[in-house]
Amino acid sequence: MKSVLFSLSLLAVALSGCAKFSEGPAFSIHTKKARLCNDWKLSDYVLNGNNVFDASVTTKMSIDKDGTYSISNYTNELGQIQGTYSHGTWVFGEDQTSMFFYADTTTVNPIHEYSIKELRSKKMVLEEEIFQTGNKHRLTFIQQ
Repeated sequence: MKSVLFSLSLLAVALSGCAKFSEGPAFSIHTKKARLCNDWKLSDYVLNGNNVFDASVTTKMSIDKDGTYSISNYTNELGQIQGTYSHGTWVFGEDQTSMFFYADTTTVNPIHEYSIKELRSKKMVLEEEIFQTGNKHRLTFIQQ
């Protein structure tokens, strides 16, 4: 009886890690939140089907379990580091295949709405379509 309960418990944990993402593994022992909450570095950027990744610009993103995120972009221009930094809060969408980034806790509308296409412990692929411009951004991040 104990082995049956243990097997059922193990199966329940395993199924909770199953992905609903269009790309990547169909199964993971880690939860979506555990895979998502990490320090990431942009490794590829595709805009409307065209690769526009600029290796001279470093983009890093940290997503934390407490519901906060931070993003930094920096480059070395003539020996001077130039950069931007943003931070705020994030939440999963209803079915956990999307996530929303907010500038702060008082903001009603998200500043980014990403569809999660692939989520592994060491790789994440996000897509965002900007309805006002029709641009489709595809961002690939690797674990730092």
